[in-house]
Amino acid sequence: MAVSAAHFRNLDLSLENLKKCSKYFLTGMEFASEVALDVQEMKANEDQVQQVEDVMVEYAAMERDLKQFVQAVETVKQQVKSGDLSDHVAVEKALSEQLEAEQQGNSREQLLQHHMITSLHDKLRELKGEEESEPSPQPGGSQTGGDDDDEIEMTQAEVNLKCPLTQQEFKEPVRNKKCGHVYDKGPILQHIRRKRGVKCPVSACANTDPISEQDLEDDVEMRRKIDKKNRQAGRKEPRNRDMPF
Repeated sequence: MAVSAAHFRNLDLSLENLKKCSKYFLTGMEFASEVALDVQEMKANEDQVQQVEDVMVEYAAMERDLKQFVQAVETVKQQVKSGDLSDHVAVEKALSEQLEAEQQGNSREQLLQHHMITSLHDKLRELKGEEESEPSPQPGGSQTGGDDDDEIEMTQAEVNLKCPLTQQEFKEPVRNKKCGHVYDKGPILQHIRRKRGVKCPVSACANTDPISEQDLEDDVEMRRKIDKKNRQAGRKEPRNRDMPF
């Protein structure tokens, strides 16, 4: 049976709907990452943190599987369009073989390289380092040592919390889903709307695709960093001696 243009239109629509599902996997990973950091901040045991990371890996696997399925369908669709495939049984066989080829090399180690998982590992190491180096409170609320370390830590945090476009601290951080770099929402939107074909402003970024609004998503992890920096700054402010606590 010949495949009509209507069939292709329906297929393309279905593929687009499938691609949109990826954002739900990323949202799930963002939420799991928040939970993992909260668990670490509460100094829970490592098994609990690992359980949350396993959830992130499952989301990453679903995202990968979806992308591979879509790619397999796209490849077979082109073969049908070119006339290389026409029989229904042949199309199913070609799709099965193409999907198997896409899945070769799949591994957990590959999933652990997902930018959201590597970012979580960085944040967990940061939290563990702060907890290990945090000085014990001294009588009267003073702390011996650590002030210089706090200054160094804050300086580094301030550098990491600056938008690469404006060099100012983030107000509404958004992440580029294609390369993982973060920008301030207002300035980057103005930048890409003012000029077509704008690429990632981060020096030596490997992503050569122009930035689109669809590529940008709220960066929950960066917001967490900003909140933590503000909490650290608040702890360093001297207490009012007139206050009863």
